[in-house]
Amino acid sequence: MGIKLSVSSLTFLFLSFANFSSVSVEGSPIAPALYVFGDSLFDSGNNNFLPTLARANFLPYGTNFPKGATGRFTNGKTVADFIAEFLGLPYAPPNLSIHKSTILTGLNYASGSCGILPETGSRLGKCLNLKEQLDLFERTVKSDLSGQFNNSNDLAEYLSKTMFLFSVGNNDYLNNYLQPKLYNTSKRYPPPQFAQLLMDDLSHHFERLYNLGARKTVMFEIGPLGCIPSIAKTEKHDGDCARNKPARFDF
Repeated sequence: MGIKLSVSSLTFLFLSFANFSSVSVEGSPIAPALYVFGDSLFDSGNNNFLPTLARANFLPYGTNFPKGATGRFTNGKTVADFIAEFLGLPYAPPNLSIHKSTILTGLNYASGSCGILPETGSRLGKCLNLKEQLDLFERTVKSDLSGQFNNSNDLAEYLSKTMFLFSVGNNDYLNNYLQPKLYNTSKRYPPPQFAQLLMDDLSHHFERLYNLGARKTVMFEIGPLGCIPSIAKTEKHDGDCARNKPARFDF
């Protein structure tokens, strides 16, 4: 369940947004809100509030970002930030930074080092796995958003038009399966079975999200693991990437 996006399908996604925007009211957002889930590719600062070694609230992170080092694991904007701009929305703030006010334009629940499985990334400290991220979103819906609409139908309409963005699963390999000295998943599951385990868990999470009211969900596929610096610089290979890694875990 869910959508895996390649570069071509991502292009199609943006073309779809462009077509949709042509019929929207000029100056208004394409979608009412953007909710973001995942790992360090999307984390906008949630890990700043957690006891973990996986943080990015210091230089050189944020060198090219207007607000500096915010906790984004990049020198500038994340893909989620670019999508927010395209939708005409403000950047989704980290959920853990919001204490009193209710944000109607979306929140970011992503957490660096975490993944689909609860144990992924645990050796680095506390992070928000996908279940915990959805727990926080459910609390947002039931405790915060419900009081901002006249009735349940208005809330349902808001959620049905909202965009839900996911990038998760990379760390289940990098901070779990590919570290046999720290985790036993590679001993328990051959690659195809481990991939299926992730897909099954992910399907349950998407079903839960659907039951909470989400209707527009975008899921990015796992990137070429062999091009991750920690792998590319330690594995023997010809070229820039360890080509065997993506092939081994392709699903």
